[in-house]
Amino acid sequence: MLAAVALLAAGATTVARAGSDPVAAVQTDVQKLMTDATLLHSTVQADAEKISADVQSLQGSTNRVTIRTTLQADAQKVQADRAQLVPPVAADWAQLQTDVQAARAAKAGQGQLKPLLQQANQALAQQRAAVKQALDAAHQAAQALRQSLKQK
Repeated sequence: MLAAVALLAAGATTVARAGSDPVAAVQTDVQKLMTDATLLHSTVQADAEKISADVQSLQGSTNRVTIRTTLQADAQKVQADRAQLVPPVAADWAQLQTDVQAARAAKAGQGQLKPLLQQANQALAQQRAAVKQALDAAHQAAQALRQSLKQK
C-alpha cells in the first residue's frame, strides 16, 4: 500500500514537472544524475585507490592473514559503497528517461535536449573510464601481490 502511494506520488511529481516545463525537468534530472553519479564514481575510485595503496603497503609481507583481512575489508567497502550508491543513480536514470520521453512527446526543447544529453553522457563516460582504470590498477596490483605470495 505504501509503495503504491509512493509510486503514485512520484508519478504525479513527474507529470507536474513535465507538464509545467519539460525541458526544465530534464535539466533538473540531468543535474541530479550527474551529482549522484559523480558521488558514486568518486567513492568507488577512492576505494579502488585505497586497495592499490594497501596492496603497495603489503608488498613484502608474509603474513597472509593480515593481507587477506585487509584486502577483504577493502573489497567489502567497494561492494557496500556500490550497493548504497547505485540505486539512487538508477532511479535518477529512470526519471531522466521518463522526463525525456515526456519532453519529446510535448515536442519541447527540440534543439536543447540533444546537446544536454550528449554532454552528460560524455561526462559520465569519462567518470566511468576513470573508475574502470582505478579498479583495473587495483586488480593488477592484487594479482601481483598474489603472485609474490605464491613464490614464497
